[in-house]
Amino acid sequence: MSLHQLIYQSRETHKYTSHDFVELLEVSRRNNDNLNITGCLFYNGGWIVQVLEGEKHVIENLYEKITQDTRHKDCNLMQSIPIEKRVFSKWSMGMINLDTDKDSKYRELKAAMDDYQDGKVAIPLPIKLLRIFSQDYQSSTL
Repeated sequence: MSLHQLIYQSRETHKYTSHDFVELLEVSRRNNDNLNITGCLFYNGGWIVQVLEGEKHVIENLYEKITQDTRHKDCNLMQSIPIEKRVFSKWSMGMINLDTDKDSKYRELKAAMDDYQDGKVAIPLPIKLLRIFSQDYQSSTL
């Protein structure tokens, strides 16, 4: 199996509620388990960045479906690369809500997202996000 990682950014079309996130994660986790996809969704005040990991054709097909989803708009493919191992190997779909400061990496993640959105990026956002998420952080389950 050839592993691949795809990262995209989009904007919500309506304000997400806690219920929306719970529903989205339940469906995503079930579907991703069946497709052997791992990843994480980062949410920041209307902006979404999602990392998908799995077989190339599987995550590309999923991304095509995601671009047609009316819950968000302005999908921007940020990165699609082969990888040797998964960054989010323990999460069929994790989520980090940067609208709250409960996450231990909140400040660092929020700053990376804000800098990207403001065009002040020294290190590309996909690389910055992956650096922030070390394997130590992966020991928790969302």
